[in-house]
Amino acid sequence: MQNRLRLAQALFRGPRSARALMLLALVAWAGCVTVLAQAPASVLDGVYTTAQAERGHAAYETRCVQCHEGLEADGPGLMEKAFLDRWREDTLEPLFTFIKTTMPGSNPGGLEAQVYADVLAYLLEVHGLPAGQRELTPDVVGRIQLVGPDGPRPLTNLTIVRTVGCLTPQANDTWALVNASGPRPVRARIVKGTTPEELAGSAAQALGSQSFPLLSVPSQGASLAGHKVQVKGVLNRQNTLERINVMSLDSVGATCGG
Repeated sequence: MQNRLRLAQALFRGPRSARALMLLALVAWAGCVTVLAQAPASVLDGVYTTAQAERGHAAYETRCVQCHEGLEADGPGLMEKAFLDRWREDTLEPLFTFIKTTMPGSNPGGLEAQVYADVLAYLLEVHGLPAGQRELTPDVVGRIQLVGPDGPRPLTNLTIVRTVGCLTPQANDTWALVNASGPRPVRARIVKGTTPEELAGSAAQALGSQSFPLLSVPSQGASLAGHKVQVKGVLNRQNTLERINVMSLDSVGATCGG
């Protein structure tokens, strides 16, 4: 605080040109602070409050518990580690959108958006993720990374993923995806096909530095050699080798320059 006061005093005492330069420096500094404040967060940073989780618990008991707990439950359990494993290593947005558009089963999408955010806050608390000073709101879920209490981890084996890269023929009539981006888990219910939104996102996505041998490449693979492609499939990990068992293959660029 004292440093800022001294800077402000110097700003008004110095020559006009010096004042102008220092003003520009202050504006640039404020801009850096704003960018840092808007940087993507992780759930480990405390992205909900304890009071919000309490509201979410109440909503869960009223709207959700009868389908997800008890002897007559027909929905998946939400308190087990397997639930977190299904959604982690992505932002909160896919999970929030899934809950918001499909729950409760008797009235999908029938609650206010903030109520869904409260329920999500409760689920974060249940899975041992820390509370903080700010409430979780629907407009920030796309900027918050969902990881487990022990931080980011590799995707589990047999996760359905989506990635982009260059489709490249290999020896013995095999294929590989080279210059591939890091695979992201597929959250949509439709996993064997694709959507225009997914294709548009993949077309805009930058290539990466990873390489994956591809299994079960469909017959149109030969016509897409050298293309920038979107691959959706099952991540198959054996020791240190990761392969993708292809479920769908689509061109998102006629060349693989980016």
